[in-house]
Amino acid sequence: MTEANIRRQQGNTLIPVLLIGTVITSLFAAFMANTVYVESRAVEAQLARLRVYWAEMGNFRYAMSRIKYSQLCSTSSTCGNKQKDTDMVPTLQAYFDELSNNKTWSYPDEAAAYTITTTDTAAVDDRPGRQTYSGYMMATSIVSTSTLLSGSAGNLPVLELRLCVGLSSSTGNCGPINSNNGNNDTGNYSINRLTNLPAP
Repeated sequence: MTEANIRRQQGNTLIPVLLIGTVITSLFAAFMANTVYVESRAVEAQLARLRVYWAEMGNFRYAMSRIKYSQLCSTSSTCGNKQKDTDMVPTLQAYFDELSNNKTWSYPDEAAAYTITTTDTAAVDDRPGRQTYSGYMMATSIVSTSTLLSGSAGNLPVLELRLCVGLSSSTGNCGPINSNNGNNDTGNYSINRLTNLPAP
């Protein structure tokens, strides 16, 4: 073999090695880019869940602070009297409605169309056997998002708060739902349950 043939053979061997190396490098780069994209989407979804959770919790905490302050008295004529559970629902709903300017949260740093809207609905506790003056109330938060977040919509928390109101002291506990628990006009309440409901 001549020296030229040996060099040609070394070059011929080097070409497939370089091609294989290039293909492996390209595949690895594509894998890493996909992994970064998937991780980025997971972080964005987790951030959306946290934003929704704290928006809902903020609404619930606002309503509870209003209960503490105004004792679910809608007018001066209702204060000081026992109120039926059904008579207190409009007042609790009014507390949530006071947040109408804080229902839609936008995040322009993410995108101009990135919005989360929370809507809270007050009702009497819907469990069977509830007495007229049980003091058991509930609030459910509904979430709607912009199309930008539509992929996360099924994974966003939908919270439901159940509480009893009108307790005689701030350390009091809820009695059974099938009892008349006094339902006094006080700012005392007890959280019975906070639930993350299944996605609709």
